[in-house]
Amino acid sequence: MKRFFQLIVVLAGLLIIAMIYNTLTFQSISSEEVEDVQVELVNDGIAERFAGAIRIPTVSHQKVEDINYPSFLTLHQYIDASFPEIEQSLQKIVINDYSLLYKWQGSDLEAQPVLLLSHMDVVPVVAGSESRWEHPPYSGAIADGYIWGRGTLDNKQGVFAILEAVEDLLTKGYQPRRTYYLAFGHDEERGGVQGAGKIAEYLKSKNVNAIYALDEGGFITNGDQFGLPGKIAMVNISEKGIVNLKLTVTGEGGHSSMPPAETAAAILSQAVVKVSANKLPVNTEPVKKMLASVAGDLSLHQRVVAANFGLLKPFVTYFAEHMPMLNAFVRTTTAPTMLQGSPKSNVLPTEAVAIVNHRIIPGETGESVKDFITKVIDDERVNIEFNGGFSNPSEVASVDSLGFEIIRKTIKQVSPTDPIILTGMLPAATDTRHYGDVSDDAYRFIYAEINMSENRFHGTNERIKVESYLEAVRFFVQLIKNSDGAESDPD
Repeated sequence: MKRFFQLIVVLAGLLIIAMIYNTLTFQSISSEEVEDVQVELVNDGIAERFAGAIRIPTVSHQKVEDINYPSFLTLHQYIDASFPEIEQSLQKIVINDYSLLYKWQGSDLEAQPVLLLSHMDVVPVVAGSESRWEHPPYSGAIADGYIWGRGTLDNKQGVFAILEAVEDLLTKGYQPRRTYYLAFGHDEERGGVQGAGKIAEYLKSKNVNAIYALDEGGFITNGDQFGLPGKIAMVNISEKGIVNLKLTVTGEGGHSSMPPAETAAAILSQAVVKVSANKLPVNTEPVKKMLASVAGDLSLHQRVVAANFGLLKPFVTYFAEHMPMLNAFVRTTTAPTMLQGSPKSNVLPTEAVAIVNHRIIPGETGESVKDFITKVIDDERVNIEFNGGFSNPSEVASVDSLGFEIIRKTIKQVSPTDPIILTGMLPAATDTRHYGDVSDDAYRFIYAEINMSENRFHGTNERIKVESYLEAVRFFVQLIKNSDGAESDPD
């Protein structure tokens, strides 16, 4: 017994030494200091032009037959009329009838181009919620210092901030060194296959290989939600994939008064319980990378946790069960979302169906998730298949690349709050995932200050501060200048 306790003491001592070493050697992403830059915008009516776009309801409904596709053509015409310099100077390519791609030719044909991405479609307004909007959802009202309406946050702001920045530079006579592609899909809220997917196919056919792509998926918010001082700029360097698994059990049916020992619904229910109770394993790497990006801004106890996140995996696993946000960052999540059985209470189902939605963490695939779930259920009576295919997680973009440094530098230069740059993984999905074959690295950040506690993305009273939108335009102006001013492209 004495030797056992001696062994415990030795192991505890080694663990403490390892944690101290990890903490002392835990380094933040290094980056040079930058000076503030004042970007003067020369064109008037910037907020009003954006408000006009909100008044065009380019809604991606669940059912294709409910989508008003002519509204996208109306938006195209509005863009042409609003940005005369762009219409005259840039090559405009309409992709798959409703998506837009602009090419702004640079002077240096050897320099890698840049992809600036956004999407024109918006989600529907929940039926019956219209009366709870302070201003009608497609009014584009400018009131109380905000622009109101569906698409102000997600994500017509990206489309129009990019266009305003390019229009501003063209008005000033600016000639870019790099070539810039402005890619605006029309179906991001439906997966982006017909919009961004087709744009990416076109770019690939033209052998485009961008130094970086920048899309939505990160923003500026209060750091106190992450235990950090001041403001933070979330620049996401990866995003989760998506797979829906369809679980099906067949039965003989019949009257519910004479049920078999196990009905199709009962067998399916057991499978769903198994899936919910047996989570996919925790992967601490995404959070470790996120914490490493802000190591220099952490307090001592935060640094201890961050530096030893891998060693603390058992504790992380425990807390993930009780904290949905942490759970989303450390594993492929499992969420049964749809159940279907008999159409009547006294009829046994001949087929019981469940849809289980998974958000796939980098390092796993749709196939590996299916294999895991098949082993968990371990019941040949349950048929398991992909429901609508799947999207694997994105590649993890580099934080040592020229593209990341350009984005980081621009945020620091134009922001009046000098935010901490926090890299991370986006639990949701964006159009960015379609551009992996045509860019070295893809990043997710839109310059907008968001209060996460208000939850206005896809929500009621979606709005953006007028000044925040103007800052987004300034951000893209400076981003283009910084991209052109980079001394050299990587080999």
